[in-house]
Amino acid sequence: MAQLEQYYKGQGSWERFLAIFGDDWTNSEFQKKLLSKVDNRIDFAKVIYYYIGETSLDWLDKNIPALDNLTPMECLKSERLINRLKVCLMRMH
Repeated sequence: MAQLEQYYKGQGSWERFLAIFGDDWTNSEFQKKLLSKVDNRIDFAKVIYYYIGETSLDWLDKNIPALDNLTPMECLKSERLINRLKVCLMRMH
């Protein structure tokens, strides 16, 4: 089975993708909690908040089929799995 991270096109593609989200981060209490939960990775916090919204904190701990049933939090623990999460998020666009 092909793993999603094999489709990661590098940091440049991730940065171009992030540009879509601009500076629409208000730093609300919820956004602060989300940012803290993802180890202050503002890039992930912005994208996850944009796509998942107010259920983001719960979503981070759910097994996601597109991530081979890992949770997004598990993916944040290694570079290979971070790339898997990035591809998953970019494909949500």
